[in-house]
Amino acid sequence: MLEKKESLAKLMSELTIFPQVLKNVHVHDKTAAQDDPDVKAEVDKVAEILGDSGRILLRQSGTEPVVRVMVEAADMDTCEKCVDQVIEVMKKKNHLL
Repeated sequence: MLEKKESLAKLMSELTIFPQVLKNVHVHDKTAAQDDPDVKAEVDKVAEILGDSGRILLRQSGTEPVVRVMVEAADMDTCEKCVDQVIEVMKKKNHLL
């Protein structure tokens, strides 16, 4: 604000907040689920679909047998669809508890 000599409202007027979906997936082995080539391929596919208009993140919990699947996109339907695509691959590969 000091650098630009603008109000916070003015600076934030160009900021677009995207919806976000985060699902915690209980798995047998966090590392195996996250490092599975098919899961990685699906994450890459989702990232390509989202392009510059969103992002996907897979992250292991530090304390639970959980992999967190998070997607930000322009609309909630896209978020849900993309998260569910990745979880479905984990399910098909028998990573889910």
